[in-house]
Amino acid sequence: MIQVNGLTKVYRRGCRPALLDLGFDVRPGTVTALLGSADAGKTTALRLMLELEPGQGVTLFGGRTYRRLRRPEREVGVLLPPGHGAPGNPGRTARGHLRMLAAAVGAPARRAEELLEQTRLATVADHRLRTFSPGMSRRLALAVALLGEPNTLLLDAPSQGLSPRNAEWLHAFLRAFPAGGGTVLVTTRSPQEAALLADRVVTLDGGRMVADQPISDFRRTRLHPEVAVRGPQMARLADLVRAQGAQVRQDGGAGIAVSGLDRTEIGELAYRSGILLHELADRVVEQPAPRALQVTAARSAVAPAVQLLGSTALTVGAARRSRELPGAPLASPVDTIAMPTVSAAPAAPVGPAAPAVAPVSVHGSETDLLPEPLTGPDHWNG
Repeated sequence: MIQVNGLTKVYRRGCRPALLDLGFDVRPGTVTALLGSADAGKTTALRLMLELEPGQGVTLFGGRTYRRLRRPEREVGVLLPPGHGAPGNPGRTARGHLRMLAAAVGAPARRAEELLEQTRLATVADHRLRTFSPGMSRRLALAVALLGEPNTLLLDAPSQGLSPRNAEWLHAFLRAFPAGGGTVLVTTRSPQEAALLADRVVTLDGGRMVADQPISDFRRTRLHPEVAVRGPQMARLADLVRAQGAQVRQDGGAGIAVSGLDRTEIGELAYRSGILLHELADRVVEQPAPRALQVTAARSAVAPAVQLLGSTALTVGAARRSRELPGAPLASPVDTIAMPTVSAAPAAPVGPAAPAVAPVSVHGSETDLLPEPLTGPDHWNG
């Protein structure tokens, strides 16, 4: 299990935090997607979780921080953003690279061969890394993350640079990984990829978490399925599908987008009506993410109503002088100010307020509760 608490990162004082008070849990047997744009703070979050850079907050992997794990390479597999060039020595082969790292983490050499097959690199195992495409380098980096047979994976944009076919393979692999009790945290920019992979989606915006949703809620609020239709008689078809209770919007000059009817129903309706179609395709429209909240719950709470019951005149300064000089006269009327008496009463209507009390002077120990006047040449009275 991964427990993330209060991750915060500020790169420069006075600037907006790259990450602010991020917290969530990733339970065993699940895939959690960390979703956000390029500057949302996803990579920063992973680097803080792995203690690769200083920051605030703590992340626990099975109750321990990453640096306190006895064999972190055996417990957590990590895939960070690809750097420039090959993932290892450009002159080394993929097989040699994996065997060297397998020996470093105490894994047998056959583990390298298994991963070459699993990541579809067996046919290029003896090629130099300098000849690898970005997608091949990405699959090799994933093989490195899996060398120690970890039960937890932290993958930053794992499908970046992959072909559609290899991305499909990766999605199937990640969906199958939790079946044995594994835990996966993956970052992505695509809501559609998050919907394909994850059991839960945590959405970041500007370094703040704006949503933590199970996949059913995420699909309902962030993804809107519709059917794209194009042809020469779209106005007529639009009237027909509206009569079936569907929603229609214009989509370009010769197309419409239909919600509320599936593709088969629209195709059959067009066929029965003799309407020619040039395109009929399902698609998913991404809804905008919720914006980060700027006001905390504490600030948004409603304060209790305050009712003015009356006022009492208090003498400020004279009591102080009377303590210092027992024989000093009482203050002049200029020294007397009116202090309102308040009560934290409900805002419901009440009876007439009590009449104001005539000005009096206050002496004795009660004056100890009054602040001393701020006077003197060193005080600015603004």
